[in-house]
Amino acid sequence: MEIVALSAFRILIAIALFFFVPGFILTVLLFPRKEDLKSLERALTAIITSILVSIADGVICLVTIGLNFTTLSLSMLALSAVFAALASMRRRAVPKPERLAMQATDNAVYLAIAATILCLALVGVAVLSSHPNEATYSELYVLDANRHTLDYPLNVSVGSNSTVILGITNHENGTDTYAGTVTLNNTTIYTFRSLVLHKGENLERPLVIPFTSPGERQKLQFMFTDSSMKSYELHIWVNVRDT
Repeated sequence: MEIVALSAFRILIAIALFFFVPGFILTVLLFPRKEDLKSLERALTAIITSILVSIADGVICLVTIGLNFTTLSLSMLALSAVFAALASMRRRAVPKPERLAMQATDNAVYLAIAATILCLALVGVAVLSSHPNEATYSELYVLDANRHTLDYPLNVSVGSNSTVILGITNHENGTDTYAGTVTLNNTTIYTFRSLVLHKGENLERPLVIPFTSPGERQKLQFMFTDSSMKSYELHIWVNVRDT
């Protein structure tokens, strides 16, 4: 239920910030007179403008502070506040009979805008700060003996051994447990059980791979699963020559 409530809050914030609020305030800033736009035109303009502002703000976040739901939401809130202040000044400069019609006094309108932005900011910070990182995953990788990806054992002689480095990194939200196997042509070479990694922890194991049978395109496979049964697989094709 808590996850559903968090998702609902995020959806409401996204709809308000990314599809209406900044665009509507901009329409008041750019078209403060009631005859400037009809109601439907103002609504459509608000939606289109909000989407354009969201895209531009997302690009700026991407190249500066990083793009995620939190940074985008907070930056959109800041933009909405700036637009609201400018719209307030612009609207005051328009004679009252020509102003965009509101259902309250000017001061009440400005207070409502400020209160809405403040509430959205507080809710957004409270919800997003406790929300887990969206990009959660586990990383499985294999390096050669020199810790690079340039010298894998692709062509070897029968009876030889080669060393590779198996690595696992936990980028999940908490501690995870991994299990897996390393096989060559469906023959198990190594078995791993209950590899426990805390959040952000990395584990590397050097593995000596024996090549005992000749053959072309033998599949050296690394297959792992985590505690939620997500699977991760890497493989290398090895040519084993008969000397």
